Amino acid sequence: MESIKEIVNINLSPDYYGKFLRSNKILTLDKNRIDLVFLCGDERKDLKTITDGDSSLILRYKEREGVALSLKTETEELNIVQLQGSKGKPGYRISTGFFFVDFFGDQIKKIINHPEAEFERISMPSFGEIKGMEDLQSEMAIQRYKELANILGLRFSNQEWKFIKEIRKPLFNG
Repeated sequence: MESIKEIVNINLSPDYYGKFLRSNKILTLDKNRIDLVFLCGDERKDLKTITDGDSSLILRYKEREGVALSLKTETEELNIVQLQGSKGKPGYRISTGFFFVDFFGDQIKKIINHPEAEFERISMPSFGEIKGMEDLQSEMAIQRYKELANILGLRFSNQEWKFIKEIRKPLFNG
């Protein structure tokens, strides 16, 4: 399998970003100034946004951090561990002028549906297990996680105490 970094298409067209712009009279984003970067491990050390997991998709506006979706990847499982907005103007602009939860849902679908991807399931921790959630205590943050779970078709498993979706049957049993 290719790494997620090789699978993710970060060279998205302004028209693609335009599909996620909010109709907003207060704040209008320039779709030509939005971009996506994918960072792994130590590549994230200079970010102002706190990240978790082993890699992050960073949605930027005017080359500044807006929102991060962090992932922890295992051989067969893609685990979404964080959906975190950055502080300051770029984070505010992306969260106000862009449907970023829908955008990230679309990106996750592209990753798992890629012909080289070998993921058998997607998962996301229960809300109480998400790093930093206890500090936020924000109904809006919880709503964003719920929205992402719905977009991806994740269902809560009381046995595993996390949200999961089986994508395909294991390639090898035993």
